[in-house]
Amino acid sequence: MPQLKRQRTKTLTVKDNGRSADYVTPNFIYGCLGGCRDSYCYVMRYNHDKVFINENTEQILGRIDAHAGKLAWPKAPNQTDPTYYTYDIGCSTDIGLHWKHYDWEQVFTFFRDHPTAKATFATKYVNPKMLDFDPLGKVRIRFSLMPQNMSDLVEPKTSKIADRIAAIPHFIAAGYDVHVNFSPIIFCEGWLDDYRTLFEQLDAAITDPAHRAMVQAEAIMVTHNPWQHQRNLAAGMTESEALLWRPDIQEHKRSGYGSSAVRYRRDFKAQLCEEWLAVHDEVVPWNTVRYLF
Repeated sequence: MPQLKRQRTKTLTVKDNGRSADYVTPNFIYGCLGGCRDSYCYVMRYNHDKVFINENTEQILGRIDAHAGKLAWPKAPNQTDPTYYTYDIGCSTDIGLHWKHYDWEQVFTFFRDHPTAKATFATKYVNPKMLDFDPLGKVRIRFSLMPQNMSDLVEPKTSKIADRIAAIPHFIAAGYDVHVNFSPIIFCEGWLDDYRTLFEQLDAAITDPAHRAMVQAEAIMVTHNPWQHQRNLAAGMTESEALLWRPDIQEHKRSGYGSSAVRYRRDFKAQLCEEWLAVHDEVVPWNTVRYLF
């Protein structure tokens, strides 16, 4: 079990992003105990043994406020949000899971009340405690979705996919902006049939036209890492690694953080994206895909 360690972080840099959000905040928590930690989670490539709880919340929020204050206003609309500058507050943890380890209401309140900034994070957990907070549309939850059979294998002990989908209308009613995060997309035999079933689940659950207009999507093909692969094999994760580590169809790349990673070969990945999007648009044409890579 990873060690929980409380500290005051000295890393207070707000990073550019442009995909899930305009920017990524300094880490409130660095590390995660989630069910995907021993398979594909990219955070585990760099920090597998500890979960750092950064206690200098006011300092982190002050840095975000200073950053936002220097940006032009009104914001030029973009794919992250038409009105507000979006800040991903959970790139290195799962807030839905780690709610109990941090004063997330303080962080949510900061963004709810901020005139130009909006928070966003992805989660694999349905946490009903969050329904008690009304963010007035200034916090976006991105529920991560994949076919249930794949989720059982690579992210065990996370909320069931059907439960994540069923939670979407409830979180919208509570005042959250809700998107979905098709990530990671893992190629395997029958994968498009599995995704068709997933899209049909989403289509059946989200029927309100106002909700359909709100619930947009991001889609990300899986990447992996050589030493993560070796650690997973040593831990006996052979079944999931047979899907995640595919040298016959993958190529090496240098990640944005400078480390070695593998992804589907460029030409093959382009084909997968095209095929995935065709099924998506056939079943859930109302679900706008913000980006796919």
